[in-house]
Amino acid sequence: MEATKKTSGSRAALLVLAALSMLLSGLFIATASQSDATPPPACPDGFNLTADQKNCFQNAVVTKADNPNTCAEGLLTPDGSKCYVAARVIPQEGSTECPAGYSTDDSLGGMCARFEPATQNPPGCPTGASGSAGSCYIRIAKGPAGTAICNTGPDRIPGTADDTVGAVLAGTNCVITGAAPTPGTGTCPVSTTVFLEAGVCFQVITGVGSTVPCVAPYVAFGTVCKVSNPMAANPATAATWTCPTVPAGSGGAITPSTHSIGGITKIESCSYAPAAGATTCTAAADIGLVNGQCRQSVAVVPGAAVCAAGFGNIGGKCIRYETPTPVAASCPLGSIEDSIGDCRKPVADAPGTYFCKNAAAALNGKSCVYTTGFLINPAETLYKCEKGVRTVIGSGSSAFGAGSTVQVICILGNADANLVEGPSCLQGVLSTDNLYCIVPRIDTAPAAAAPVPSFTG
Repeated sequence: MEATKKTSGSRAALLVLAALSMLLSGLFIATASQSDATPPPACPDGFNLTADQKNCFQNAVVTKADNPNTCAEGLLTPDGSKCYVAARVIPQEGSTECPAGYSTDDSLGGMCARFEPATQNPPGCPTGASGSAGSCYIRIAKGPAGTAICNTGPDRIPGTADDTVGAVLAGTNCVITGAAPTPGTGTCPVSTTVFLEAGVCFQVITGVGSTVPCVAPYVAFGTVCKVSNPMAANPATAATWTCPTVPAGSGGAITPSTHSIGGITKIESCSYAPAAGATTCTAAADIGLVNGQCRQSVAVVPGAAVCAAGFGNIGGKCIRYETPTPVAASCPLGSIEDSIGDCRKPVADAPGTYFCKNAAAALNGKSCVYTTGFLINPAETLYKCEKGVRTVIGSGSSAFGAGSTVQVICILGNADANLVEGPSCLQGVLSTDNLYCIVPRIDTAPAAAAPVPSFTG
């Protein structure tokens, strides 16, 4: 069988198989006789015993492998069929031209362009307008509003002090001036010693006087008359003792002083304030004896000036503010008011916009512009191949500029297809003549990686 070129991986695999097959040198396979119709069960399915009955064999199979194409020199072309190297550039200009249907356009920087009329939409309302074609409008504000007014007629508030006083517009308010303020109710100076009685302010002046003597068994004790419980030492009897009474007019109420011991409350003492005797006041024009007190008159503090209800005292005048009556705004000239109170101003229809149906085109005014790169036709002497056949692949606007996809190359020949064909075994190893696959007997096979048959043909 003719050997074909192998890839590096296939070659390695074949070298391993060859090494194993060297162990089988001198091996000759003898087929079983016609009388052995059924092989012994010592072999795997599809295998037969060799003549010396030490191993099992079956015919090898021929397989093919198609590995990726490679180049011994150069690079693969994009389709993977040829090998090439880049052509050497000679400093000489080639020529460029636009594809059929395109021409250079100065307004686009000399690009290859093709123009077609753009499609126009029907007329409609301009941007920002409402409505539909033939009745487009915009909404505008009402105005200007008239100057606000104040009610200046008489009897603005019947029955009040400002019956005939009008209102004056001041900024955004109507200012109403009422009757002059009136003095407020006078008050006494703020003091803990000044009192008010019957509209008169006064303070109490200590007079010259005396007190009624204490009534026995009470005796003077400081500012009060006091008597102690003679049975206070005995709680049992002290609880039954009561305060002695005094004649009416002797003084104030009698107050007992009590104390609890062992759950029994006893009275320890009783006291009362003696009544005041005759009192005389200091001789002065503003001091007099009233209800037994020496009272000195105190000047009344005048009350703050007050205005009628609804007015405030501002700078000595009574002022009230009101909101002026607004004058309703109207729609400006050239507009109309609709049913919801908006002002509508008619506007002219906008012409239909232009657009390009083809998304690959760019709208330029009323035209759709299609652009493309130049076709390059290099001069015969622009590129040179030291070996191989010169050819041009790709397209673009320039053979040297940015974005170019044009390339001049030198084709060296067909790429190596890397097709590998030869005998192989799905199980076992090849014999030295590459015709059979050998495996050890199932019942006697050792744990070795490959059989070493010892029979001869």
